[in-house]
Amino acid sequence: MNLLKKTPQESIPEEERHKQPSCGTMKNIGRRSEQQDCVAVSDINDPVLCQQRGVFLTLADGMGGMSNGAQVSSMLIQALQNEFRFRPVDAEPDRWMLELVGEANRQVNAYLDGKAPSGSTLVAAIIKENKLHFLTIGDSRIYLVRGGGVIPLNRIHNYGQKLDLMLLKDILPAAALATHPQRAALTGYVGMGDLENIDRSSVPITLQPGDTVLLLSDGVFGTLDEKEIASCVCSTADITAIRMERMVLAKNHPRQDNFSAAIYQYE
Repeated sequence: MNLLKKTPQESIPEEERHKQPSCGTMKNIGRRSEQQDCVAVSDINDPVLCQQRGVFLTLADGMGGMSNGAQVSSMLIQALQNEFRFRPVDAEPDRWMLELVGEANRQVNAYLDGKAPSGSTLVAAIIKENKLHFLTIGDSRIYLVRGGGVIPLNRIHNYGQKLDLMLLKDILPAAALATHPQRAALTGYVGMGDLENIDRSSVPITLQPGDTVLLLSDGVFGTLDEKEIASCVCSTADITAIRMERMVLAKNHPRQDNFSAAIYQYE
């Protein structure tokens, strides 16, 4: 799968071209021996791609403790970005994104056939004409930063959700919730076969000037609180990425996980 393929360049009148967004990515291995995060943003310098398909942000976190986590996250992101660039657009962005993810999941499952179990989380977002559409699987997150506040947009898929329901039904005592050894175990991820747990925007979110969209792996939001995440956001996505990386590293956690981000700032 070659991400360097080009779509035919067509002439677009200057007055029809949207102002370029500010996009950036960040990825750091932390204190782990292998980088299992993968992140990519579609080509924002291709005016035809942006006008016809939008901007596509993708982030995947390969499952730690399993073999092939790095390969799965990389394959997933490459498959998604290729599908975004070349797959015919035959539906609205939210429906079309389901098709992209379905095909990418099939490719990952085919790769894992006969191999040890593995998988990856996923956060994907298409932004077209200032409308944000997102889809998530697993426990990576998407945030909207607006007016200095951080708004979480997705629900995570882990066993902690089931534990919370057990508390509500008086099946499990409250004292057991926080310390349960399986609380962080994923209940949905790419590579598990059929996708059963997907969270996505039911209607697109209209972005306002000054908004920032953040796709983050748990190495970021597990280290920085929401106030610290908001403080990283500044004039451009590239500078936001640099500040976020420095802030995570400054925590100097001895077991710092891989951490990554995809950033979109709406002007």
